[in-house]
Amino acid sequence: MSEGPAESAAPIGSAAQRVLVLIVPDWSALAAALAADALPTAPVAVMHANRVVSANAPARARGVDSGMTVRAARGRCPELLLAPREAETEARLFAAAAQALDDAVARFTVLGPGAVSIPADSLRHTHADESAAVEHLLNALTERTGWEFLPGIADTPFAALLAARTATRVEPGRTGEFLAAQPTRALDAALVLDETLEPSVLSDLVSVLERLGLRTLGAFADLDPADVGTRFGPLGLRLRDLARGRGHRGLRDHSRAEDLVVEVPLDPPTPRTDVLAFRARAAAAQLFTEVRRRALVCTQVTIRLTATGGQVSERTWRLEDMSDNRVADRARWQAEGWLTAQPAAKRTSGQAANPVPTSDPALASDPAPTSDTDEGIALLTLLAAELATPLATQRSLLDRSSGAVAHSLERLQGLFGLDAVLVPGLQGGRDPQETNLWTPWQQAPRPDRDPEAPWPGAIPAPHPVRILRTPVELLDTAGAPVVARSTGLDSAPATLRIPGAGAHRIVDHSSPWPVETGWWDPALRQRRVRLQVLAEDGAAFLLCREDGQWQLVGEYA
Repeated sequence: MSEGPAESAAPIGSAAQRVLVLIVPDWSALAAALAADALPTAPVAVMHANRVVSANAPARARGVDSGMTVRAARGRCPELLLAPREAETEARLFAAAAQALDDAVARFTVLGPGAVSIPADSLRHTHADESAAVEHLLNALTERTGWEFLPGIADTPFAALLAARTATRVEPGRTGEFLAAQPTRALDAALVLDETLEPSVLSDLVSVLERLGLRTLGAFADLDPADVGTRFGPLGLRLRDLARGRGHRGLRDHSRAEDLVVEVPLDPPTPRTDVLAFRARAAAAQLFTEVRRRALVCTQVTIRLTATGGQVSERTWRLEDMSDNRVADRARWQAEGWLTAQPAAKRTSGQAANPVPTSDPALASDPAPTSDTDEGIALLTLLAAELATPLATQRSLLDRSSGAVAHSLERLQGLFGLDAVLVPGLQGGRDPQETNLWTPWQQAPRPDRDPEAPWPGAIPAPHPVRILRTPVELLDTAGAPVVARSTGLDSAPATLRIPGAGAHRIVDHSSPWPVETGWWDPALRQRRVRLQVLAEDGAAFLLCREDGQWQLVGEYA
């Protein structure tokens, strides 16, 4: 682990707010390799929007790097295994791996897939200085997982996360100097600390900063806050605080409350993670209601899962907002990772860290149960691990949903299943029928087609408000059918006849555009021509001609 200038081994806890962050390099690619059961020497890359976002060491050795197009990556490494980015898979696998920390530290927080933070003062009971603590943790984690972990220590989580990328220890009080030298592009690490950030919005803001000549975090931090707020709004001010070493510090006025606990017995016990997530959502709503009643905000929640045999899985998760859905997702990830890891690791000890106490935690472990987790989880416990005043978290108290609608919808799902309440959304595709996406209410959308990938020939916005599949007749002024070819229409459309809805006189139409897909496979090949038409009464329609037949596929508002 590299160190900053003029330093010696520092006692743990000698400086306030010291944070140790451990990351797994290229975690997305490693998780994809694990999910695909690939060999350790196999080159693997994760793609998003037709670009490589993560590549493992064998892939990088063959010239594959982040930011490359898929075509360029394939050209450099024909045997490259490409996988789409699966956030839930990454979180589930890392939750399973995080079990290795249970025996080594009393308290840690999962920042996101592939990254954990550990308060430095929580290690001072077992290690004399930071270097010894880091060495012990790295040895334990590498032995248990076989993965490479990089450590970073600094005075703020953001600085420690950046330091971990180069395995650097930042001297106490030198965090500002360290951050000032970092490139502006390093702000992308904020996505790990704050999952409410939109990657595209953050990327656009960083691009603007670079075009303005602000190449380092120090240059950005020196800007006047009024100018930053005027130009970039609250997001710009939050990122400026990170660049100055002030954002995401440990909350000084937080209090811990052991009595803010919700326990949910599961009778009968269940190994189904969807059932667990459903119960966790209701439990989180109950917990957050009590937190709000006390005029506080919960910034960390501990999820404890107890199996029928007494085994315990406990994990503390960081929260950017008090969302029931986020807690449900994390409970599902934690359960999937834990239950999946049990047979592979032949785990029988069931050891877990104790709940976070109000004082400095000491290392402890639970007695080893003797039975396994085959019968499932019998008890779900949610603990408000860290509470803060609303002003400390810069969150508003004005958003006070009564939850009455949510309660009714949850009851419908409980009676008739998750698919009883669906929420519309959009996914990738070329036709309106393909872009529709229906997701069970309060569940994470799982599109079949990447909405951010390029879709040549896709319907431009605005999209039709009604999706149809109705055979129609499109006639010209002579009453003959309009024939569409790849070169255009043989005659101008004049009349649209819709069965059961009469005829519409066409007053305007778009240029037809042909779409050919699946040309590489005769079984998938499709050729069609689409056309937008405007009727005399103001109605607008989207038509498609395929296999010699015109069809009405969409109606505009």
